[in-house]
Amino acid sequence: MLPALRPSCYFFLSVGEDVRRAQALAAGLIFAVVGGAFTFQILRTGRINRARLILFIAMVIFFTVAFSLEHQVNRGSILLTGTQFESADVPICPITIPFVTLPLVFRGEMIFPASVKTLYSIGIFWLAFALLFGRGWCSWLCFFGGIDQACAAAARKPNLKVKGLSRPWRLFPYAFLLFLILVALAALYPLYCAWLCPLRIAYDPPSVNTTLEWLSAVVFVGGGLVFLIGGPYLTKKRLYCSLICPLLPVNTVVGLLSPFRVKVDREKCNDCGACVRVCESFAMTGESLARGGPVMECTRCGRCMDACPRGAIDYRLIGTGIGVRPVFVTLAVVFNLLITSGFIMALVRFLQTGEIRFA
Repeated sequence: MLPALRPSCYFFLSVGEDVRRAQALAAGLIFAVVGGAFTFQILRTGRINRARLILFIAMVIFFTVAFSLEHQVNRGSILLTGTQFESADVPICPITIPFVTLPLVFRGEMIFPASVKTLYSIGIFWLAFALLFGRGWCSWLCFFGGIDQACAAAARKPNLKVKGLSRPWRLFPYAFLLFLILVALAALYPLYCAWLCPLRIAYDPPSVNTTLEWLSAVVFVGGGLVFLIGGPYLTKKRLYCSLICPLLPVNTVVGLLSPFRVKVDREKCNDCGACVRVCESFAMTGESLARGGPVMECTRCGRCMDACPRGAIDYRLIGTGIGVRPVFVTLAVVFNLLITSGFIMALVRFLQTGEIRFA
């Protein structure tokens, strides 16, 4: 669903050289001021989640507007039609990487209707951030994650209490990804994108003309209502990102190399359970708390840190007790705004020229 991203290119619009320089300087200064203000506010107050929510959801809003507008302008509709499939003109997203890359490597087949160059471009883009932030990608940088995040944050309290995930449910995303990979390798078919992805209620919804297209639309809408909208609102949990997203296992495994960890100081902790109750991704459990931190699926969102009455939870450097909150927060804010700037400048270009392109 997502085209190759090159955020810096949006500063250089089709205008005079002097104007380009002025725009680049102005945009850089604006984003530097905004980033500095958010970083200062987080570090001054010690409160992470509210500022993160503003940045995260704003990024998703700008992406959604720019993405939908690009489709409307360049292909005449936000609906995905057979023409785009036949011309391999469907933008690809990081979520497809695990089950699209392996058939390309082992069988030489690109099973998604996009170019190999685009797959490599978005793959490198995602991998760099996954190595740095791990599943922090899911709470700070993912342009699709804002839907269930916004719905989970909208409710003041959970109407349907879900205490945690049993081991089978915690392992389900890994089994689900393995299933998708095996189908992709055996059948050379992107099953998830074609039939299962609830994100398609907002991004690349299919044209509906045949019975099969109607059936797929029902699956997308039903899944979206359950895992992206209704379920997160009722439970205050990010159900799609915690149970369904195929990128969850890959982000988790790659994230083992990330230098950042969320750790609990057991000397300060009094086991009040506040962190367990507020965790939106089921990552903090009673058992993991006793071991000194969340499970490895933690999205590093900071909600547990804000909720802890004794300040026992913080970002630590891997393998040490060194606190790295200023480093983590600064990098997360900077890269969030770097991505957001790409979408904003794409919209600026549209207002100036009537053209909008992501690559």
